[in-house]
Order: sequence, then C-alpha cells, then structure tokens
Amino acid sequence: MLASLGLGDEAIHARQPTALSVGQQQRVAAARALIGSPDLILADEPTSALDQEAQSGFVNLLLEECARRGSTLIFVSHDTRLSGVFDRVVDLSEINRARAGAERLSA
Repeated sequence: MLASLGLGDEAIHARQPTALSVGQQQRVAAARALIGSPDLILADEPTSALDQEAQSGFVNLLLEECARRGSTLIFVSHDTRLSGVFDRVVDLSEINRARAGAERLSA
C-alpha cells in the first residue's frame, strides 16, 4: 500500500516521522488508517501538503481502497477542487445554518 501511495524505501524504512516530509507523513497516516478495514475513516485535510499530481493520485487511491474494503470516508478539505470526486459534498456553512436554526427553535 505504501508503494501505491508513492512512498519509496526511504519512507518505508524511516525510523522517525520527522525524517519524512509532511506529504509523506500524510500518506503514511492514510495507509495506517486503512489497516484493518475500518467501517469509518475520518480524513481531516489529508492532502494539504501534496502537490496537485500527488493529491489526485492519493484521493483516487483512498477512494478505491475505501470502496474495496467497504469503508465509509468522511473527507474534510478547504480545497473545493476536490468536491467533484465525492458522492456527496456538504459545505460547513450549511451545517452552521442548520444548527443556528435548531437553536432558535429550542429557545
């Protein structure tokens, strides 16, 4: 899985996380999250340190692995360019408006 995420031997054999770039650390974290086929994966800004090419490959692999394992993925990102690859997109401002409306009704 690490190789499919574009991580070479230097990342696979690194003894300290600080020996890896932030982008490499993010990809290692994604691989670790997929171990054991969890029902739910929460990914908070997992592509923030990746260039566009690495980002695209990473997101596609993450989606493929989640589908293969039957895992639900909740992916949080400020990068709106990614919204087209997901089945459902929720803008946080919509959630905030719904919460404010519920609070007014209960008051």
